[in-house]
Amino acid sequence: MSWQENLTEKLNILSQSEFTYIETNDIQKASELDLNCTGLYLEATVIYFEIKNLGFLLKEHGRRKVAQTYTIFREVLGTITEGDRDAFVNCFSPNAFLVVYPGKESSVKYAVKAAMKISSYLSETLKKQFHNINGLEFSMGVDHGHIMGTKCLSDNNIQTMTWFGTTIQKAGRICRECGRPYYVGISSSVYHNLDEELLVTTKRILGIKKRVELWSKQTYQLENVKHHLYQTNHKINLNEA
Repeated sequence: MSWQENLTEKLNILSQSEFTYIETNDIQKASELDLNCTGLYLEATVIYFEIKNLGFLLKEHGRRKVAQTYTIFREVLGTITEGDRDAFVNCFSPNAFLVVYPGKESSVKYAVKAAMKISSYLSETLKKQFHNINGLEFSMGVDHGHIMGTKCLSDNNIQTMTWFGTTIQKAGRICRECGRPYYVGISSSVYHNLDEELLVTTKRILGIKKRVELWSKQTYQLENVKHHLYQTNHKINLNEA
């Protein structure tokens, strides 16, 4: 049988199969998936992390330096988030990562606090470890909803799964609206699910303690529909977080 005949047969099987999925918040269920029409359906809070200006960075610093930078970012995201409420990092594209916190709305506060930790750590580390990489920038967008994951390799490494969902697209769109010094942006639904400790802080202004909003409200468009996002440049004290 030729490769065309093999491919035609395989596509016929796939196109006629009903796509099935496992609805769960346990990422370990990924081990039960195969490479055919099966998927994992999660409710989760998603952090979309993007390295900005990748084309410029490649031109200025070359492939090896950019690949090294990507690896460093992956290590930072993994160290800060993995093991925290069953969160995991997915290598989404050459310039983006997904950090996924499985769970209902209760996962929102953990994901947002993690994003703020990442922002605080990297914005300080950039001055030291990345001082020789001109033009390096990053940002994050956070949203909550349902996502679908499928396998693209035969192993059970969740980094290699492919994820889909409006939640991911929305988090990515919010991410692209943000930039220095507002490294973190969140959707309206995420904002309205936050505890007070992540909404306001106390600062001393002219010697007087005042409550200050951590987030500023912005407008953006997604598929020609106007939405609101909230962004912050607040730094978390990593020694206390």
